[in-house]
Amino acid sequence: MNELFGAQLLDHLQSGIVLLNQETKICAWNQWMTRHTALDLEQVAEQPFAQLFPEIVTTRLQDCIHQALHFKLSSILTPGLNLAILPLYKNPKTPTQRLEQLIYITPVPRYMQMACLIQIHDMTATVRRERRLRAQSTSLIATTYRDALTGVGNRRRFDHDLMAFFTDARSKQQPLALLMIDIDDFKAYNDQLGHLQGDECLTQVATVLQEGLRQRGDSVARYGGEEFALLLPDADVDLAYSIAERLRTLIETANIPHPASRTKPHITISIGVSALIPAPHQTMKTLIEQADQALYQAKDAGRNRCLSYNPPQTDNRIKKTD
Repeated sequence: MNELFGAQLLDHLQSGIVLLNQETKICAWNQWMTRHTALDLEQVAEQPFAQLFPEIVTTRLQDCIHQALHFKLSSILTPGLNLAILPLYKNPKTPTQRLEQLIYITPVPRYMQMACLIQIHDMTATVRRERRLRAQSTSLIATTYRDALTGVGNRRRFDHDLMAFFTDARSKQQPLALLMIDIDDFKAYNDQLGHLQGDECLTQVATVLQEGLRQRGDSVARYGGEEFALLLPDADVDLAYSIAERLRTLIETANIPHPASRTKPHITISIGVSALIPAPHQTMKTLIEQADQALYQAKDAGRNRCLSYNPPQTDNRIKKTD
């Protein structure tokens, strides 16, 4: 009577129950397992678990079963860190995607030997909900960090990336470069062609800059108004200058008309370049101030050019491009 009640109790559980003996042969198998495998106890009894489910060979589940039987160690396999190991389906007759599984492996004494109890919980709904929430969160973060007009990063994105890149550069003692980019005579552009055309111009410039990025680690953002900022991890001043010059050329060859420009009949940009290996006493503000200073000097020198920051005791080397 007790064994019958125990079997009925197992069949009413909303989780899978499998009991393995010392030889890993199946001794118990409840109705939940039957529903999700289309195999009943008579079909699986006394079969080695790895023979019934060859998928587990060389997996963590097989290791956990061994540890339970030989070292009396319990284990948990979570769906976040492990693939759905066992072929369990909502409808095993028309199998599609496997159930997401949370598996408990527990050693239990049985007839003077050690047995292994495997409990399987269906976590599919929970995992799907977490993935949906994670996707929504990622989308919200992306929207929060994206400039609504141009589609590149906004000032918040720049501040976030600068902190992350600067901290990483300091810990690794690697260079970090910054390009401060300004559209030449943009106020005159707006005054003559209007703000709607100005918005279109900003979008075109942002697109060219985005497409000219060196690698996935680079990050371009709209710093404010007609000014953009581009962070370049692991780039010294010479590499940063060459990237800046390439971007300047790309903008110029885009031939976006600018009839009010004092420089060229099309849109041009000026770029200030700074790069440093962060010292313990330096802050992120240092990098920004240096790039700003180089940008102002580039504009004072005639615009449509790149200028690298040099310490005050030496003359800045102006590199003309027009």
